[in-house]
Amino acid sequence: MDGTHPIPYDTGYHEFMEQSKSDLQVALKLCSEARLSRYLRATNGNENLAILLCKQNHAFAGTLHQQIGYVEIAVRNTIDRALRQLSLQENGSELWTEEDNAPTIIYKIIRAPIANARKRAYKKHGSTITHDDVVSNLMWGTWIKLVGEDIKIENELQRQLWQTALANAFPNVTPDENGRKQISRNLCYLREIRNRAAHFDNLDDAAKHKRRIINASLFLLHAIDDDFTHGWFDPAAIRNAVKQRDAILANLK
Repeated sequence: MDGTHPIPYDTGYHEFMEQSKSDLQVALKLCSEARLSRYLRATNGNENLAILLCKQNHAFAGTLHQQIGYVEIAVRNTIDRALRQLSLQENGSELWTEEDNAPTIIYKIIRAPIANARKRAYKKHGSTITHDDVVSNLMWGTWIKLVGEDIKIENELQRQLWQTALANAFPNVTPDENGRKQISRNLCYLREIRNRAAHFDNLDDAAKHKRRIINASLFLLHAIDDDFTHGWFDPAAIRNAVKQRDAILANLK
């Protein structure tokens, strides 16, 4: 040991520490005025509370990602299992994401998403990609598209796919149209919350409707397997994040 620091530590950061700007100036530059203004309004212009609320919103987004992520994984895997069986019956192979191997109805609904997922998988893994590599690169919206996104219109292909395969993926809901629409409605709602969290939007409405987020998540997990409703998804984590938000706002009273 010669007492010298490795190059990664030689950042020069210490030279600028005494020149730091005010917390509000930094927050405005880092988060943008448009984003921070929401928290300033919520805290009646209290700069310190606004910054705390902004940081807590960021933490809440992380909590939502973590918890809803369990639901996304469960939905992805149960639909994959159902489509494997359909592909095996129709084509003699479970690998429905392989080129020209998907059952006709799957190609009609999500041909483009499968092709895009294959491209992303190739980029990550090279030419030797597996079915699981492709499945892991399919977006949340793909699973919704398979179930049916807009329950107000007729989704004939989705209705057929539900009857032939996807009802088996959610054995704890009724295998009729009502069951499909229940799954679709909750999937669409959680996607909206997840997307807002991904962009770190103001999650005030999500905090107010925490019970709906929890119920939608538990409904989907139960629909797949009741054992999934405990030990993984943690409603308390969402409730605690909202309590932290409420505690910051309580300082205004």
